[in-house]
Amino acid sequence: MKKNVYFVQVDISACLGAQNAYLPYTAGILAANAWQSEVVQNAFCFKEFIFLREEIEAVVTRMEHPAVVAFSNYCWSTEYNKALAAAVKAKYPDCIIVFGGHNVPNDVSFLEQFSFIDVLVHGEGEETVQKLLETIALGQELGEIPNISYRDAQGQFVRTFSQMPKGLDYPSPYLEGWFDELMQKHPEITFNAILETSRGCPHQCAYCDWGLLKSKVRLFPLERVKAEVRWMAEHKIAFVWGADANFGLFSRDLEIADALVEAKETYGYPERMRMNYAKNNYENVFEIVKKFKACNFDRIGATLSFQSMSPVVLKNIGRSNSELEFYKNLLTKYNKEGMKTYSELILGLPGETYESFTAGIGKLFEIGQHFVFEVYGCILLPNAILGQKETIEKFGIDTVRTEIIRPHFQNVAFDIPEYNTIITQTNSMSREMWVRSMTFFYIAKAFHGNGLLRAFAIYLFIEKKVPYEVFYDGFINFFEAHPDLLTAKLYFEIKKHAAEQAKGENNRKLTFEPCGDIIWDDHEFLVLHLLEKLELFYEEMLPYLKQYSIPEDIFEDLLAYQKAIMRRPNDSDQTVLLQYDVHQFLSDVYINQAHPLQKKTHRLLMKDTQVQQNWRDFGKIVVWFGRMGWSSYKDDISEV
Repeated sequence: MKKNVYFVQVDISACLGAQNAYLPYTAGILAANAWQSEVVQNAFCFKEFIFLREEIEAVVTRMEHPAVVAFSNYCWSTEYNKALAAAVKAKYPDCIIVFGGHNVPNDVSFLEQFSFIDVLVHGEGEETVQKLLETIALGQELGEIPNISYRDAQGQFVRTFSQMPKGLDYPSPYLEGWFDELMQKHPEITFNAILETSRGCPHQCAYCDWGLLKSKVRLFPLERVKAEVRWMAEHKIAFVWGADANFGLFSRDLEIADALVEAKETYGYPERMRMNYAKNNYENVFEIVKKFKACNFDRIGATLSFQSMSPVVLKNIGRSNSELEFYKNLLTKYNKEGMKTYSELILGLPGETYESFTAGIGKLFEIGQHFVFEVYGCILLPNAILGQKETIEKFGIDTVRTEIIRPHFQNVAFDIPEYNTIITQTNSMSREMWVRSMTFFYIAKAFHGNGLLRAFAIYLFIEKKVPYEVFYDGFINFFEAHPDLLTAKLYFEIKKHAAEQAKGENNRKLTFEPCGDIIWDDHEFLVLHLLEKLELFYEEMLPYLKQYSIPEDIFEDLLAYQKAIMRRPNDSDQTVLLQYDVHQFLSDVYINQAHPLQKKTHRLLMKDTQVQQNWRDFGKIVVWFGRMGWSSYKDDISEV
């Protein structure tokens, strides 16, 4: 009689009754490859993918005498997996519990901590899981299986030898029908999917768990990838997330981009997609982003990420960036074409200081990245170079465990929260400076990226040589000195939130009442509240802005322009009389062709071509979907 096997890969945001969910691609490719083996086919019966965050008791009750339950673990699923695995083990003590995935350390520590786990799979799992099931079926010893840890008959922990995977000729779970039954069973769900065209990364960045693997880039067969794209279109997959570390690195990626565009134009699906783009082949990436822009495929655009602008930090993390002049020219090229780019920094990297971090954000603005930028806390991944004991000791790394909060979802707590381990202190940055750095980012993101004071900041930088970081850092002291201002009270809210994060106490969710019970990122929380009280906001900012001694007529123009151009619900158009060419001045700065502000009396008509009728729709379409600054301003500007 065949023994039953279950695979578990739960989506962090998809509970029972969810409207959207990811297909469990990792579990699917593991199962598809394992069942190529006749030994596995003859010994085991695949029962089910557990992919929704259902009640633990309901899942265990539904299981039919499981012999093996295999769990795919990342930071967003590990706690749920632990709870489910413990419950399965309690009811079925002979069931073999297998844990694998990025969140499983490359040692026996999970076995030491969790008695309900029997086997750990380290690294890529396709060949290992197949061999593991064959070995169990044949009643053989586990010691000959590479890349696993287990308890032997005496209860001793064993870590077997490491062996690199041979290739990528694994069967596709999409094309082999592994998800057909699942999708038929859940017609109420709009499914998203993972597209993996390559595996591995040529870089060895210390914060990423690809770095420690030192893995060569291997390619899935091109025809298989194109067939998967067609499958996704035919099965009405709404959103595709590209799993590649460097999409655009190879010339064939242009063909894959064409296949995605053709699928959308033919079937209407996938509706949207997101890729992690290569950092060393900008010509390919530019062409791909241009193709995607033409069919409104990717809302964020090309990735021009730096992680840090500090040479000290880059050396510490084993990363090198191109010269800033190169990035400046590249941003100019994208901005002239109206094509989006996205840049990110990571806070908490070894060697970073408050001064270098804020100067880095200022440098981003200086080279032309005024819109789409993000800062992430540095997650200490167990299999990254930064996660190793010697690296932690070398750089004085201190971490906290923080609950993962999903913005843009309703404020409903998970029964089983998930956590990240983030760096909040190093020997170069105290925890207090981490809090100030994160708060600085929230202010810069709201005021510059979302455009509330971008015109003032750019004018002061171009005309008065005021560094961007000095301008935005000054608001922190201003708010501390004027705590009764509405804007200051909001500032103290996001500062408090950052301080809670730094201590691992970030259970509080930030909401904006007119949008309902929806969770917002800190800068979004700030933007929404300030847009609701826009006149009051600018009134409160006058004392700070006046200290820069901007000529009165120019000041009035900048203020009138800022007030009129901001998008708000039920605000279709604004007309403003200006004495200077503020709009042309800013437009030229965006393409790195700065010139002095010119005297020119004229009237501007500013229209919003997609007016949202209420705050809930505005929050969703403008602040969330159009986040990172591209949708903050009215989009049809003309002289009248």
